[in-house]
Amino acid sequence: MADQGTGGQTGAQRGVSERLSSAVDELRKAAENASGDVRSRIDSAMEQIREASSTAGSRAQEAAGDLRGQLEGVRNWVQNATADLLDELQKEIDKRRQQLTGGDGGSGAGSGGGAGSSSSGGGSGSSAGDSSS
Repeated sequence: MADQGTGGQTGAQRGVSERLSSAVDELRKAAENASGDVRSRIDSAMEQIREASSTAGSRAQEAAGDLRGQLEGVRNWVQNATADLLDELQKEIDKRRQQLTGGDGGSGAGSGGGAGSSSSGGGSGSSAGDSSS
Protein backbone atom coordinates (compact mmCIF):
# COMPACT_ATOMS: atom_id res chain seq x y z
CA MET A 1 0.00 0.00 0.00
CA ALA A 2 2.73 2.46 -0.91
CA ASP A 3 1.60 5.91 -2.00
CA GLN A 4 3.13 6.62 -5.39
CA GLY A 5 2.76 10.43 -5.49
CA THR A 6 -0.80 10.67 -6.72
CA GLY A 7 -0.96 14.37 -5.88
CA GLY A 8 -0.44 17.28 -8.23
CA GLN A 9 2.78 19.14 -8.91
CA THR A 10 3.33 19.77 -5.22
CA GLY A 11 3.11 16.06 -4.58
CA ALA A 12 5.56 15.36 -7.40
CA GLN A 13 8.02 17.93 -6.08
CA ARG A 14 7.67 16.53 -2.58
CA GLY A 15 8.18 13.04 -3.98
CA VAL A 16 11.47 13.99 -5.63
CA SER A 17 12.71 15.64 -2.45
CA GLU A 18 11.70 12.65 -0.35
CA ARG A 19 13.38 10.21 -2.75
CA LEU A 20 16.61 12.23 -2.70
CA SER A 21 16.55 12.38 1.10
CA SER A 22 15.90 8.66 1.26
CA ALA A 23 18.79 7.94 -1.15
CA VAL A 24 21.16 10.10 0.88
CA ASP A 25 20.06 8.38 4.10
CA GLU A 26 20.66 4.94 2.56
CA LEU A 27 24.08 6.00 1.32
CA ARG A 28 24.94 7.40 4.74
CA LYS A 29 23.95 4.10 6.40
CA ALA A 30 25.97 2.15 3.85
CA ALA A 31 28.97 4.42 4.42
CA GLU A 32 28.85 3.72 8.15
CA ASN A 33 29.27 0.01 7.48
CA ALA A 34 31.72 0.38 4.61
CA SER A 35 35.43 0.97 4.61
CA GLY A 36 38.20 1.98 2.27
CA ASP A 37 37.40 2.43 -1.40
CA VAL A 38 33.70 1.61 -0.97
CA ARG A 39 33.28 4.33 1.65
CA SER A 40 35.12 6.80 -0.58
CA ARG A 41 32.79 6.02 -3.50
CA ILE A 42 29.72 6.40 -1.30
CA ASP A 43 30.96 9.77 -0.04
CA SER A 44 31.58 10.85 -3.63
CA ALA A 45 28.07 9.76 -4.66
CA MET A 46 26.56 11.70 -1.77
CA GLU A 47 28.48 14.82 -2.78
CA GLN A 48 27.28 14.46 -6.38
CA ILE A 49 23.68 14.17 -5.18
CA ARG A 50 24.06 17.31 -3.04
CA GLU A 51 25.58 19.27 -5.94
CA ALA A 52 22.90 18.09 -8.38
CA SER A 53 20.16 18.95 -5.89
CA SER A 54 21.62 22.40 -5.28
CA THR A 55 21.97 23.08 -9.01
CA ALA A 56 18.41 21.91 -9.69
CA GLY A 57 17.10 24.12 -6.88
CA SER A 58 18.96 27.15 -8.22
CA ARG A 59 17.69 26.55 -11.74
CA ALA A 60 14.13 26.16 -10.48
CA GLN A 61 14.35 29.43 -8.54
CA GLU A 62 15.79 31.22 -11.57
CA ALA A 63 13.05 29.83 -13.82
CA ALA A 64 10.39 30.85 -11.31
CA GLY A 65 11.82 34.37 -11.21
CA ASP A 66 11.79 34.56 -15.01
CA LEU A 67 8.18 33.38 -15.10
CA ARG A 68 7.20 35.97 -12.48
CA GLY A 69 8.79 38.68 -14.61
CA GLN A 70 6.97 37.49 -17.72
CA LEU A 71 3.70 37.29 -15.84
CA GLU A 72 4.18 40.85 -14.55
CA GLY A 73 4.82 42.06 -18.11
CA VAL A 74 1.69 40.34 -19.43
CA ARG A 75 -0.37 41.69 -16.54
CA ASN A 76 0.82 45.24 -17.25
CA TRP A 77 0.09 44.84 -20.96
CA VAL A 78 -3.44 43.55 -20.25
CA GLN A 79 -4.11 46.42 -17.85
CA ASN A 80 -2.91 49.01 -20.39
CA ALA A 81 -4.83 47.38 -23.23
CA THR A 82 -7.96 47.21 -21.09
CA ALA A 83 -7.69 50.89 -20.16
CA ASP A 84 -7.19 51.84 -23.81
CA LEU A 85 -10.16 49.74 -24.90
CA LEU A 86 -12.37 51.21 -22.18
CA ASP A 87 -11.36 54.73 -23.28
CA GLU A 88 -12.25 53.91 -26.88
CA LEU A 89 -15.53 52.35 -25.79
CA GLN A 90 -16.41 55.45 -23.74
CA LYS A 91 -15.65 57.69 -26.74
CA GLU A 92 -17.94 55.58 -28.92
CA ILE A 93 -20.71 55.67 -26.29
CA ASP A 94 -20.40 59.46 -26.01
CA LYS A 95 -20.45 59.82 -29.80
CA ARG A 96 -23.60 57.68 -30.13
CA ARG A 97 -25.26 59.46 -27.22
CA GLN A 98 -24.65 62.80 -28.95
CA GLN A 99 -26.09 61.42 -32.20
CA LEU A 100 -29.21 60.18 -30.40
CA THR A 101 -29.77 63.34 -28.38
CA GLY A 102 -29.21 65.72 -31.26
CA GLY A 103 -25.68 66.76 -30.38
CA ASP A 104 -26.27 68.62 -27.09
CA GLY A 105 -23.15 68.22 -24.97
CA GLY A 106 -25.10 67.40 -21.81
CA SER A 107 -23.45 66.33 -18.62
CA GLY A 108 -23.79 62.64 -19.42
CA ALA A 109 -20.49 61.63 -17.87
CA GLY A 110 -20.30 58.03 -16.74
CA SER A 111 -21.90 54.96 -18.17
CA GLY A 112 -25.33 55.21 -19.70
CA GLY A 113 -26.79 52.11 -18.09
CA GLY A 114 -24.85 49.67 -20.23
CA ALA A 115 -27.68 48.67 -22.55
CA GLY A 116 -25.22 46.81 -24.73
CA SER A 117 -27.42 46.65 -27.82
CA SER A 118 -25.50 46.36 -31.03
CA SER A 119 -27.93 48.30 -33.21
CA SER A 120 -25.92 50.90 -35.06
CA GLY A 121 -28.26 53.85 -35.06
CA GLY A 122 -30.74 54.02 -37.89
CA GLY A 123 -32.82 56.84 -36.41
CA SER A 124 -35.61 54.76 -34.94
CA GLY A 125 -36.80 57.77 -32.96
CA SER A 126 -37.24 56.00 -29.63
CA SER A 127 -36.96 58.95 -27.25
CA ALA A 128 -38.65 57.53 -24.20
CA GLY A 129 -37.74 60.28 -21.78
CA ASP A 130 -37.15 63.99 -21.65
CA SER A 131 -33.47 64.54 -20.81
CA SER A 132 -33.63 68.28 -20.15
CA SER A 133 -32.00 69.27 -16.88
